[in-house]
Amino acid sequence: MGVQVPPPAPNNNNGIFMSLSVQKVREQDATVDFKATLAPNAYETELNNWFSKKSKNVSVAGFRPGKVPISIVKTKYMGDATNSVVNTLVDQAIREIVKEHKLRIAGQPKVTIETADSDKGFECKLEVECLPEITLKDFSAVECEELVVEINKSDTDEYLKNLHESHVGFEKELKKGKAEWGDKVVVIAQENLGKVDSKPQELHLIKDVEDPVLKTMLEAIVGHSTGDKFEVTLKDPNSKKETTLHIALEAVHASKKFKLDDEFAKEYGVENLDALRAKLTEVHTNDHKKLTNLYHKRQILDSLHNQYNFALPKSAVEFEFQQIWSRLQDEIAASKGRGDVEEDINLDEVKVEYQKIAERRVKLGLVVSEIAKVHKIELTNEDIQKAIIEEATKNPNYAKEIIEYYTKNREALQSLSAPLIEDKVVSFIFEKAKKKQTKIGSKELPSKLKGVLPGYDDDSDDSSKKTAKKTSKESSSEDTSAPAKKATKKKGE
Repeated sequence: MGVQVPPPAPNNNNGIFMSLSVQKVREQDATVDFKATLAPNAYETELNNWFSKKSKNVSVAGFRPGKVPISIVKTKYMGDATNSVVNTLVDQAIREIVKEHKLRIAGQPKVTIETADSDKGFECKLEVECLPEITLKDFSAVECEELVVEINKSDTDEYLKNLHESHVGFEKELKKGKAEWGDKVVVIAQENLGKVDSKPQELHLIKDVEDPVLKTMLEAIVGHSTGDKFEVTLKDPNSKKETTLHIALEAVHASKKFKLDDEFAKEYGVENLDALRAKLTEVHTNDHKKLTNLYHKRQILDSLHNQYNFALPKSAVEFEFQQIWSRLQDEIAASKGRGDVEEDINLDEVKVEYQKIAERRVKLGLVVSEIAKVHKIELTNEDIQKAIIEEATKNPNYAKEIIEYYTKNREALQSLSAPLIEDKVVSFIFEKAKKKQTKIGSKELPSKLKGVLPGYDDDSDDSSKKTAKKTSKESSSEDTSAPAKKATKKKGE
């Protein structure tokens, strides 16, 4: 029989609680088992006290308020009395455990009621998971390779060349001919003609888009001219539902190829090529700095993981596992929705890998939390506000709602704050760690990151064009992307 543990009540060491016996039964890893008992006569007295208080306010037909016979009160409210007394005793038992055994409880204890009866008394079992006692080690024992990336002139020339080749520009004047692949168009698309809130939208006519609905729409636009009006039928690949859109082609702008000169530089808000070179160097320096910071972070978290060994709260590990496992299931479902075909994979093997990831995350979370507490590493209001603004700028159309969500949702704010605290702790350790500086060129960075940061394991990728877009949680050693990719990869890839 289970019971919901109520919020802590005011402490009460008088009366019946003096007779409540709480004994440790077993201690294993992070779990301590207790048994709480109350003699039959004491339990009966506690029930009678509850009925006595209740009878003062009970109204039953044929009796005046407060004059209802106690036997009738017991018959009518026995279930309520039992639940109330049991919850009160469980709450008191937990207080005794915390007070006498100096335990730091992790989450709600698992409570099993063995007996709650006037003849047999009260007995319950409490399975208490505890946070470990962590003794912090010397940070100077942490070893870290400090990467310093040097950008030379040839690197900047290559950045400029890649930017020029990938740049897409358009003529300011309207195109007189028909829309072709590579052009930019402005359209108004609406299901119902004359809809007043329909807004013009810009589209780049690119052939190799993945979205089948958008691809159909772009194909329908190619071959039309400014001022044309036509219809296109779109089919949802999941629901197979068809929708007819009325398209008004407001404008067509031909693509424009720029020469590598000062006019091209002005496309990026600078006066000339020299200024653009300086800007590119700055951007890539910052990108490299983000990546090297993640590289350092990985080493530090690896070191902490290897340095500390203690029993983990099973419920915390299970919760973390379910979180990452659920994300994998969502990714598999999304893959099926896109028409991807799953490989034959051994989900049991993947589960083992995810279980290890969950255990690592919980362990590092506890260590990082202890370091932050002992060394008083905290977030400032400015840190929190900056993080909220950064989240809002990711989706400017809903910036106000996002800011309000984090401002009013304590749990969401904590999830946003946790990686920031982690970064502060890592920076604190990095300053004290034993560092060996290694200077490398820009082209050497991807090989250093291979196998260390997610996204740098595939040799077929052009790693030189990667940027630090992973979040600290995704890019640290607790990466979960590899199993998910394996589970959703198309056959033949």
